[in-house]
Parts: sequence; structure tokens; C-alpha cells
Amino acid sequence: MTVFDLPPWLFALPAVWGVNFIFWGTVGLFRAVHDWLLQRAAPLSRTQEKKLVGPMSKNEVVAVVPAHNESLVIASTLDSLLRLLPASNIFVVSDGSTDDTASRARDRGVAVLELEKSHGKAGALQAGLEHFSLLQNFSAVLFVDADTVLKEDYLENALPFFRDRRVVAIAGYARTLWQPRKMSWVQRFIILHRDRVYFLSQTLLKFGQTWRHTNVTSIVPGFASIYRSSALAKINLNPPGLVIEDFNMTFEIHHKHLGLVAHHPRITGYTQDPDNLRDYRRQIARWNLGFWQTVRLHGFWPSKFWAALALLLTEVSLSSVLILMLAATLITWFTVNLGLIIFGGALPSWFLELATLFSGRRLPNLFLYGVFLPDYLLAIVAAFVMRRPQYLLVGLGSFLMRVVDSLSFIAAIPRAFFVKSSGQWTSPTRR
Repeated sequence: MTVFDLPPWLFALPAVWGVNFIFWGTVGLFRAVHDWLLQRAAPLSRTQEKKLVGPMSKNEVVAVVPAHNESLVIASTLDSLLRLLPASNIFVVSDGSTDDTASRARDRGVAVLELEKSHGKAGALQAGLEHFSLLQNFSAVLFVDADTVLKEDYLENALPFFRDRRVVAIAGYARTLWQPRKMSWVQRFIILHRDRVYFLSQTLLKFGQTWRHTNVTSIVPGFASIYRSSALAKINLNPPGLVIEDFNMTFEIHHKHLGLVAHHPRITGYTQDPDNLRDYRRQIARWNLGFWQTVRLHGFWPSKFWAALALLLTEVSLSSVLILMLAATLITWFTVNLGLIIFGGALPSWFLELATLFSGRRLPNLFLYGVFLPDYLLAIVAAFVMRRPQYLLVGLGSFLMRVVDSLSFIAAIPRAFFVKSSGQWTSPTRR
């Protein structure tokens, strides 16, 4: 018996739905109910009040925007920040840019630090914090990528979480910028796939993992997130060799027991995701490599964080292997059956023997009922909750993107032992 002989629902459990989605989605549901009940509860007791501090004002927050050749998008990012903060609280670090990123930023009246040589994103952030002495002058730092547009109520929804003195970081809720009139159908497909991944991972994983009773999320995304300055001062922001910084910063919070990570769907930022397969593959390759590099750097330590991480690593690795095995077997099945149709009995005996292994409808049924339909069910849920019917069309080709994602995740494992960051960073093609 092989994995392809499994009942379709049993194949779908690790390959599509996932124990993590089911478990953390359930925890997230409990959190939503708990939060709803708290809003309708009696005033806080004195014991509960002692756990809180006074509200943090916007004037105590500074925004840092690292940018490398982002002249096409930096203005819209700064315009969104200027709706939240005064220009004196916004700082741009132009990291080895060769375009007019710096001048466009200065046109918005914000402070700009130009680095002649590229230091990489983490190096740019560190340089900006040190050059402007931001940790000494502000209570919290908002890191924003140069392609991100924040909702006008971002800080209004985020800062109340800092009333809990234990909260040291607030992870923004990622949405992809949606401009369908300017996109081809291929671009829409790639971008909507990413947006659906954002919805599923944040709703069914991160919301439950960032409940104050759990606190095990593995990523505070660098596109738009806030750190308490006192905690940020204890984080090794730029260890040598890492491709990306946000996984490492999150692991530092857990490894050093700095405090809690908060997250809520109302704390929303819109990011410009890749709209072509080349940029998409390069981006997820960097993300996966950075994740595995961070796991290798920090290693294992006994904690509930690592228990949750081990469950996630096991399942994503298993799911990726199953998806790749199924894709390879489907290609073989299709090739064999196509050969039988075209050439029939003229084929060599070894080919006919191979054909007997792929006779019947077991494999197509496994794909249909074990992968396609369970995955399409997720597309229906996402389309309904997000009120975006386009997900129903994207779901038809979701398996192809799952193959790309799985291959990138597995390929990053050995690369994590040999590849180090050169300090250079390349943004996807901007629109």
C-alpha cells in the first residue's frame, strides 16, 4: 500500500486542510468568542487594571521605511503614513538606491538617510535606528516596507494593544493591493492566490497563535509591524548571513522571553505583491530560505513556541512532499495514458507494464477528492468571508501554485546550510 492508496479524506488532512489549520482555527474561534464576551463584561477589576499601562499616543510612535530603488511606490507609502503621523515622526532609509527614491521621500517632508552601499533590509533598519537615535526618543517603532499602504485606522486599532505591558510587538494584518483594471488575467491569478494565502494563514493560524494565552506565532511580518522600543533594543536585528529579518526578530522575542506578540485583522496594511511567476518564485524562495536559516540559527529550546513550530514544520514538510509526489505521479499517469491512446500496441513491453501500474481511476479520484475539492472548499470559504468571488476562479488552478510553493519550501532546506545573504536585496517588479 502506498500513500496514493489512502482514502481521499485522509490524504487531504495533511496535504490540504492541515492539523494546524484545524487546531489553531479552533483556538482562534475561542479567542473571538472570548474577546466578544470581554467587550460586554463589567469594568476591569483593580487586579486586571494593574496589568495595564496608560494608552500610547501617536506622538510616541516613529515610522521607519527601508527602501531600495522604490521610486515608483515610495510616495504612496509615505502619503499613507502622513495620514497617521506627522512628518517629523517618519524616517526613510534609502539603502544604496540608484534611482530617485531619496528625493521623492524628501518631497514628502520626511527625514531621509542615504546609504551609498547597500546594507540589506535589516542593515538599513539598524542604520536608521542608530543614526537618528530613535529607540531613545520614541516608545515604539513602526516598520513599514516601501510598497505598503496602511489603513487610516491602523494605529487607532494597534496602539490599544500596548496597554498590556506584556505586549512587545504588534503584527500587522497583510492584504494585497488589488488593482484589477491594470492587470492581465495571469497577474490577477498570481496576486489573488497570494491574497488567499494571506487570508487562510492569518485567519486559521496567526489569529489563534497570537492570543495572549498562546503566544506562539513564528512571524511578525516586516511589511507593517510595531515594536516596543524597550524590547527592540534587546533584539539582535541584523545577525550576519540571514536573507530576511522578520523571522529572526520574532524568534528573538520568543527565545529571549521578551513578551507577547499581538495581532488582529483590524490592524491592516496593503502590500504590493508580485504579479508574475518569476518574481513570485524569487520572493517565496527568499522567505523560505530566511525561515530555515532562522531555525538553524536559533536552534531548539524547550518551549510551547517550539512545540507549535515543530507541529508546523512537520506538517508543512509532509504536505509539500505529498503534493510534489502527487504532481510527479499525475504527470507520469497522464504521459502513460496519452501514449496508450496515440500509439496503442506499438509501444514496447516495458511501457505496457508501466501502464498497468496506472490503470483505473484511483489516481484521478485521489486528486479530485483528496486535493482539488478540499482545496476548493477553502476557496469557497475565503470568497464568502472576504466577499471576493474571484477566489472561486483562482481556486480552479490552486494546485499549480501549491506545487510551486511546495518545491520552494523543500528546496530551501539544504540551501539554509550553504547560502548566506550578501547584503543586497532586490524588490519585485513594481507597478
